[in-house]
Amino acid sequence: MNKKNTITQTIRKSLTEFPEDPYDINCGQCEDFAIHVIDQLGGEGGDLYMVWLDDIEHYSNFSHAVIRWDSGDGFIYFDSECPEGTDNLDRLPLVANTGRLRKEVLAERSQ
Repeated sequence: MNKKNTITQTIRKSLTEFPEDPYDINCGQCEDFAIHVIDQLGGEGGDLYMVWLDDIEHYSNFSHAVIRWDSGDGFIYFDSECPEGTDNLDRLPLVANTGRLRKEVLAERSQ
């Protein structure tokens, strides 16, 4: 299994260990979740780190911790709502759903 798949599977397993919905994890427990996942993967270092979106240019309005993996071809970002990862921060649900109500987002996901 490649590293991206390993990260994705670790996130999916970690979601079963947190009682909250991924949306709710991202609204207050994102740092705890990212640390938990990274610890399961052997800890920070090398090509895997936790980063805060508000430290990244154009994302200063988002106080949100994500897992960043350097794939060798660029950064891939993961969080509880995006276990498959994305190279485009605008595709993270937390960013993409800015301004939408929780009940709207969760209702859309349940369809």
